[in-house]
Amino acid sequence: MDVQRVTAEPPPPTVDFPVTVGWTQAAMAVQAVLSLGTPVHLRMDIEGHGPLLIDFRHHAFSWSTPLEDFPVDAVHTGLQTVPTSADAPPYFELPGQDLDGLLWQMGINAFGGGPAFWLSPGERYRLTRWPNLTRHSHDLRHVRMIAVLGNAYASTTELAAFADVEVSEAQRLINALSLMRILSRSAAAPAATMAPQAVEAKRDSLFARLRKRLGR
Repeated sequence: MDVQRVTAEPPPPTVDFPVTVGWTQAAMAVQAVLSLGTPVHLRMDIEGHGPLLIDFRHHAFSWSTPLEDFPVDAVHTGLQTVPTSADAPPYFELPGQDLDGLLWQMGINAFGGGPAFWLSPGERYRLTRWPNLTRHSHDLRHVRMIAVLGNAYASTTELAAFADVEVSEAQRLINALSLMRILSRSAAAPAATMAPQAVEAKRDSLFARLRKRLGR
């Protein structure tokens, strides 16, 4: 009698990343996965904070560390992509946490205030939808800059001037909103041309409308 040997399928391959400090490598990995267009999970092992699991299909993440305690100088001891499929079960029990909150923190704290590698010189940016600031750690500088980007295209330096912030602070916000994929990017959009008094008046008006929108 012949016995047919059945072998188990090998586990899905993973791609390892080097140990890093901070969030730049993590942001680059997220951007790479989002650009793939194929179902992939992401797992980050963070020293002292437990595994961070991201399910891009369900726009959710699972992590034992609250975003209010986000570790800016996190030590990533492992970062892996885990292949999945369109009909596979979720990476963790849903609903999890909305991914936008994590991408906001990740983008703000990556690249040391310099431009994210996927952004091109000479671009201007505009919001395609409002971020839900009730879910994100933010301050009045972020609100002022978001008000500008909700009304017109602006480069990083123009945004900094309109909102009266440092260029590095404007760049951090651009990085975060871009990682969240809620920015329109254009190298052809013209610069906004307003007199200083008009800029100040429009900025205050936009700021007031945004505060009203947020119920503040």
